Amino acid sequence: MNVSDRLEQRLASVRLSVLRELSQLATGLGIDLYLVGGSVRDVLADAPLTDIDIMASGSAERLVESIRGRGDVNVRKASAFGTWSLTVRGVDVDLATARRETYERPGALPTVIPGTVEEDLARRDFSINAMAVSLGEDSWGTLLDPHEGVTDLSRGVIRVLHDRSFEDDATRILRAIRYACRLDFRLESCTATLLERSLPYVSRISPDRVRHEIERIFQEPRAGDMIEMAGKLGVLAAIHPGLRAEQKTLRDLQTETGDNARKAHLLLGSMVQSVADGDMESVVERLNLNSDWTRLVRDVAAVRGRLYELEDENVARSRVYRLLQGLHPHAVESCAMAATDTKVGDWLRLYLDELRHVRPLLDGDDLMALGVREGPEVGLLLTKLLDARLDGLVESVEDEEAMVRRALRM
Repeated sequence: MNVSDRLEQRLASVRLSVLRELSQLATGLGIDLYLVGGSVRDVLADAPLTDIDIMASGSAERLVESIRGRGDVNVRKASAFGTWSLTVRGVDVDLATARRETYERPGALPTVIPGTVEEDLARRDFSINAMAVSLGEDSWGTLLDPHEGVTDLSRGVIRVLHDRSFEDDATRILRAIRYACRLDFRLESCTATLLERSLPYVSRISPDRVRHEIERIFQEPRAGDMIEMAGKLGVLAAIHPGLRAEQKTLRDLQTETGDNARKAHLLLGSMVQSVADGDMESVVERLNLNSDWTRLVRDVAAVRGRLYELEDENVARSRVYRLLQGLHPHAVESCAMAATDTKVGDWLRLYLDELRHVRPLLDGDDLMALGVREGPEVGLLLTKLLDARLDGLVESVEDEEAMVRRALRM
């Protein structure tokens, strides 16, 4: 099967030109190049082509060294697995040597040795990612599909290549969910059974690798669907027993666009809503969270611990401010989205939308001009002015000045 017409239609002219140039250079070195993996899948599925993944049958390093130092080439990084990230004439390319992999034990990183094209495709996660297109001059566009990826694309299924796939690398469980939701595919029946059977192997995956897969999910437009599916399949609980798919938040986030950092925070916040306060640190440890995400999950626990005060009908606006001041705004928002008590949710949103932005009209210099001595008394009076402003007891500069003068007479 030859897919050259489809390939050339899907690639912008500069990308196509770069692929042809690299192929010609590789041929001169006795190396065959192939477009592989997700790049082939997306070409065949008419999906947006975001990545250019190339496999070299032979030493990719020789090809890299032949172009390193050119003004229009930037070698951004290399890995121990024989892969390189390049920018050639403004086009980002990921280049790897064909390899085969063996796993010493479930969850371990693979042992990698050079291999054939067929061995490289056989090591991949799913059939739809185990295809290659030749970039050679004489075989340009020839499709290699030894695992019937085209058939599975047409059927709309995610299928592993062998029964031990999830045991070898349980991060594939999260990837299966990501691809299923992104492409609107279903898990092939045997793959679904293997996934369920392999859930215990998730605990053997290192914190950094699990977190990386979750980060990739958070970047997806259908991240909420992915988290929901992970919850239903028991994957979240396999990562940490307290993690859940908080349905109310996930529904509200379906139409969210724009701020990806905020969306990631809210998704993470939704996942830890059911984690007991005393177990939050174990979530931080299990996912090896960075300082920002660590603050978020800790502050979710802090907000939850203060919600009972917001159930009081007579709680003052200044008290709401003091309860939530300094906590991560996205932790507050996450708790607002998950709140089942409408009154509590309204207080949390009022804090986010209004209360946290309120400031006195007078500042420290104004207070000292009115006769307040420099020192702690200035801060105390500013706090009282803020509380009065939050509670509607002062509205104007004159009101605040009058309050300060009364305090000075006491």
